[in-house]
Amino acid sequence: MIGKIHDYLGQKIFACCDIELLDTKIIFNDVTIHISSSFYGKDKINDDQILSFVLEADQINVFGKRICDFLLSKKIITKEKIIYFNETPHAQIYKI
Repeated sequence: MIGKIHDYLGQKIFACCDIELLDTKIIFNDVTIHISSSFYGKDKINDDQILSFVLEADQINVFGKRICDFLLSKKIITKEKIIYFNETPHAQIYKI
């Protein structure tokens, strides 16, 4: 998986996607979503790094089956919180 931490106005945002989705576009109805390396990063990250970034982040934005399945297995998200753009799963988490 690919991931990156952003620091925006004092908030940490963790963006992560399955590697094959990087720099692709998903077209859903009249919306085009660009899964860009500028947002999701270019660096491969392992499971331990993902968990560390999830704990550190105030917001989490993920795209892809593998990352969503991983977060499900760790009970970080539930199936009900996943939305699909065509067949691509996506989840967002906001810590309050």
